[in-house]
Amino acid sequence: MQTFRFRLTGAALAATAALVILTGCATDPTDPDHRADGSTTSIRSAADESFGVGGQVVTAEDGHIADSAPITVLADNPAIANLDADLRDAVTRASEAAANEGIEVLVNSGWRSKRYQQALLDQGVEEHGSLAEARRWVNTPQRSTHVVGRAVDLGAIDAVVWMQENGREFGLCQTYENESWHYELSTTPGGECPEMLTDSSVG
Repeated sequence: MQTFRFRLTGAALAATAALVILTGCATDPTDPDHRADGSTTSIRSAADESFGVGGQVVTAEDGHIADSAPITVLADNPAIANLDADLRDAVTRASEAAANEGIEVLVNSGWRSKRYQQALLDQGVEEHGSLAEARRWVNTPQRSTHVVGRAVDLGAIDAVVWMQENGREFGLCQTYENESWHYELSTTPGGECPEMLTDSSVG
């Protein structure tokens, strides 16, 4: 089961390495900018740290992470401060374990406001051409686990691969087959991860 899971998610990694995909979850982990909103067109204002996303202006107060960083560096950012405490602790412990192996786990996104999530969905519709296609990558504010602080998006590829192999030891599991970067606290430490969903349109 674990071999199949890794093969499957490996295919997702190959796909993200080949394309820069607009997602409501995270950007391509190979993109050095690691923009949390997945956009190649977001506008940053140095004066107020605001960003244009889906026709809206979002800030750190909405959970926007301007620059991906380790979870401990982002501790005061609402995207991390508003995470479920158990998830935050699990990601912190997993990041420390990965660091011991020379791998830096960066967080691209965590908690988001409903407003931010809706802006991402609106942007996804514009980018992908339809709500149905956008929903494969961006959940609605009502269904998004980011909005309730129960999901994180990680980068880059080496950290994502490490988490695929080791995340369950901390209770962390990849949720969607097409989003190798999206992790939730879905099992007990050392337990088996549930079967992944095809994409966010089904859960």
